Parts: sequence; C-alpha cells; structure tokens
Amino acid sequence: MKKGVLILVISLMVIFAGTIPVTSAGLTITTSTSSGEMTTGGSVTLTVDVSNTGTSSQSGITIELDLTSANGGLSLNATSVKLKDQTESQTIAAGGSISKTWTIYGVTAGTYTNQIQINVKQNGADISGSPVYESVSVKDPASFATPSISTATSVTQGDTFYFNLTTQNSGDYAIQNAVATISAPGFTVVSSSGTTQSSIAPDAVFAPSWKLSAESAGTKTVTVTLSSDNAASVSVSRSITVSGTSTPTPTPTPTPTSTRTGGGGGGGGSAEEANVPVDLFGVVKSTTTLRSEDGMVALTVQEGTLAKDAAGNPLSTVTMMKRSITGTLMAYELGPGGATFDPPVKLEFKYDPTTLPEGASEEDLVIKVYRDGSWVALDTVIDTENHVASTEVDHFTLFALMLKESAPIVEEAPPSAITATPTRVSPEEGVETPGAETPAESKKGMYAIIAGAVVLLAIAGWWLYYYRKKRE
Repeated sequence: MKKGVLILVISLMVIFAGTIPVTSAGLTITTSTSSGEMTTGGSVTLTVDVSNTGTSSQSGITIELDLTSANGGLSLNATSVKLKDQTESQTIAAGGSISKTWTIYGVTAGTYTNQIQINVKQNGADISGSPVYESVSVKDPASFATPSISTATSVTQGDTFYFNLTTQNSGDYAIQNAVATISAPGFTVVSSSGTTQSSIAPDAVFAPSWKLSAESAGTKTVTVTLSSDNAASVSVSRSITVSGTSTPTPTPTPTPTSTRTGGGGGGGGSAEEANVPVDLFGVVKSTTTLRSEDGMVALTVQEGTLAKDAAGNPLSTVTMMKRSITGTLMAYELGPGGATFDPPVKLEFKYDPTTLPEGASEEDLVIKVYRDGSWVALDTVIDTENHVASTEVDHFTLFALMLKESAPIVEEAPPSAITATPTRVSPEEGVETPGAETPAESKKGMYAIIAGAVVLLAIAGWWLYYYRKKRE
C-alpha cells in the first residue's frame, strides 16, 4: 500500500513538472539614478538591473516603475503626465541579467523621498527584495522674478531723477554674475549703483538704480535688461514723458541742493533725497527700495506700509546723509528725523570685509541706533555671501554699522535731534524760513541799544550845558 502511494506521488510530480513556477531564488535587484537632483523641466535617468546568480534560468520576469506617490510632481513624459510603465515578460539565464532604463522628468519643485517605486515580479508576484524605492529632488532654476520699477513718469527737460528697479531670485539656486543694463534714449545716465552682483541667493533682492537727466522733450521709453550666467534674461520698460523747458516745474524726483553738517561726532555730506509713492493717508502704494548714491545703504519699504513724518503727515520723501563717526564702519542719518513706519522697514548696509579691523570677522558686525545719547544694538542679520548687514527699523534717526563691542563717542547731538526747522519749499505756500533768532541778529540788536544810549546821553549833556549858560 505505502509503495503504491509513493509511486502515485512521483507520477504526479513528473506530470506537472512543466507547470510549477521556478522560485526567485538567486534573483537580485540593483537600481541607480544619474543624479539625486534636477530642475523643473529637467530630467534624470533611472537604471534597474535584475541579475540571476542561481544555477537555473528564471522566466516570467517583469520590471515595473510606479511614480504615483509623487502626486504628479514626477513624470515619465516631458510634455504630459505618465506615472507607470513596465517591461515585457523576460527570461534570465543562469548567471545572466536584464536591464531597463527610464527617463524621469521633474514637473513640480519638491523633495520626493522614496516616491519612485520599482517592482520586480516573477509570474505576477514580487520577488524577494521587491519593491525598491529611489528618491530625487526637483528644484526651480535660478530666475529673476518679474521686476518692479519706481520712478517718475513725467519730468521736465533738464531735470534729474532716479530710475529704481527691484527684483529677486525666485529660484532655488543662486543667480551667478547678475548684470543690469539700461537703455535710455533721450536721457543721460548721470550715475548708477548696484547694477552688478556676483551672486544672488534664493529669495535675495537685486535692486539696481540709475540717476538720469532728461535731455530732450517727448515720450521716451526706458528699458532695463537683467542677465546672468545661469538665469534667463528679463527685460522691463517704462514710458516717461519729458516736457519742454519753457515753463519750468519742480523736478518730480528732486535731488537736494543743500548740505547739512554737524552732529554725529564728525563731518557729514549732502542729504540724498528720493520719493516714496504714498497715497493721501500715507500708505505706500508699491514696494520701493531706496539706495544711497554710493550704493552702500538700502531701505526697502513694502507696499501697504503706513509712512508718516514727525507731524503725522504722509511721508513723501526720504533723505540719506552719510556721517563720519570714528569707531564705525559707516554711519548714515535717515531723514526726515522722527518719520515712522508701520510695519517696520528693512535697512541694509553693504560692507567690504577687507576693511574690518585685524582679528574681527563679519559675524562681529551689528547695526546700532543712536538713542538718548548712546548706541543701542539692533537685531542684525549678516549675509556673509553678499556682505550685507540688515535690520528692521520703525523710525528715522542716526544708524551705524560697527563691531558689537564698539561704542563710538558722539561729540554732538545727531542732526535728527536738532529742533531748528530747516527751510523748505511748498508749491502752495512759497518759501518758509525759520523763526528762530540767529547770533548775528542778537548782536545787531545789542549794537542798536548801545548806539541809542549814547545818543540820549549826548542830548542830555548838551541840554544841561545850554541850561547853565543861559542862567549865567
């Protein structure tokens, strides 16, 4: 009986030997990508190798690729969404291997960790070690965001004004060797600042500025082109109307003609003036970046900021005056003094690291404000790549960039603390002058009093002499 059962089992095994699947023993999976990172619109290649290290052939092998987990951020097609693909069924001889390569495209920026799934199956079932996962990052290429322009749109022939442009790096890679060039037919470029930058970090601002002089009447188009080593070029234009000189009018973006000195422990310079686009309530109508003419100081006022002067009136102009104060890298008085901003505005100092004192590093720098007779440190961010120190301020006064341990002596109160009202011109009211009496005027009054007393004494003496002679 037992012998009969054994013969039956052996017979069944022989009959069905051709239909029993061969196991996946000896199959190994190897995957690799050409890079772990790509830009949007770019691609990487994925290679999958399946090797048979066993002593018998393996049939019914398929390799499948599944990008479903990436939620459309990755695709197998450059122009449409394709998330899955697989090979035909193949047989791998003993000691042999098969290979499949796919091109994967980056559709949306992001990090896709373990979201590239590779399934290796034999006769529809995953082999040992399957599925396998790969990862990749997709980043936006370096790119100039759409630039904004701040400038006058109507000037008079012969006027000078500022043409300011602001953009930022909207990509995930730094923009290399950025250059801003201007085409301004009908204008003369008097000066420029911030038109080149070796590296612009992601989200960092690039704000070139030009001072133009209107040479001929008519409607002119000014065009600025931004270019770099690794970002697509961008051009933006603005039309400016230049009227003739027969009826002179104030320059829409005036430059100051007066020089203020004193205070701040040393000399000063001309107060550079620039317009701020505000409405009747003092709300800034568009994000504006103002720069000192030497390009070392920048002030960025965001759209929607409430900007008012010390009297509570809308703030229409901003001045930047360089100060010479021993113990600082640079100092600027921002005016008009007492002007306020809600929310605070961004103040930046651009410095040269080669000018730092021996033994000092860029991390030792801080922006300080002169307040109540002493220097107060502000929360300062140091960008060591672009050599820029920045902070936020909510009012105007004297600010300086210096080492953290520095406490420069200010010999006189800064100009923002002087209470005398400077002369100003108003289109409706004409010229206003200060009412305070000057030392010269005081001396003239004193001389007049003395002269009057002498005359009175002379008259009294003459009368006394005449009276006595008459009695004799």
